[in-house]
Amino acid sequence: MFIYLPSCNFTQSCPDSSNKIKSYLSKQQDVCVAGCCRAAQKKFTSKDTVITICLTCSAITREVSPQVKEISFWEYVLTVPDFPWPDFHGEAITVQDCWRARRNPGLMHAVRQCLQRMNIHPVEIEENFEKTTFDGMWRFSEAPIRRNIGIAPKYFSEVRDHGIELLPPNEQEERMKQWVEQYQPPRVVTYCNACLTGVKTGGADGVHLMELLTSNIS
Repeated sequence: MFIYLPSCNFTQSCPDSSNKIKSYLSKQQDVCVAGCCRAAQKKFTSKDTVITICLTCSAITREVSPQVKEISFWEYVLTVPDFPWPDFHGEAITVQDCWRARRNPGLMHAVRQCLQRMNIHPVEIEENFEKTTFDGMWRFSEAPIRRNIGIAPKYFSEVRDHGIELLPPNEQEERMKQWVEQYQPPRVVTYCNACLTGVKTGGADGVHLMELLTSNIS
């Protein structure tokens, strides 16, 4: 059984797109749409494959439920034979990779394949794939660590010790403004909620990959 974790944060930030994909997946015979990833962990079995859209949900699932297979939604959707891919007619869009995905090349390559399926030309920035250090403002605050270290202590302790640079809000915003100056073309696609918030805070024309993917779903 495939189990889709819809991500509380993604559902809050992109409710229309989240509702569209949950409705689509709920009609698939082999997919179950779950709720919050924390409560859902108790129900997973070794026969399940968990589909994640959120990198926090992914990290929690890998640590708390090692008996399951976990894949990104982007990898899963490429295997769906009748998915209604929209056509963006060769539009060029800059791709922003996420620091928390830097060790998951399968996810990153799937993101590019999804864009190509939609007839989008992915434009790379210099710091991409495993080189990326960007995670919006996620790495500048202790809040994500405090919320999650109790449920996935190994992963979030490593992030706390090696991935966090605490900055005041005004400096975080300034970092985002400086970062988005490199984007050409200026429209940017992310696959991470924190990255999307970051590029928008910096003033860029940001869009979540799921928003593009669900544009043909009513």
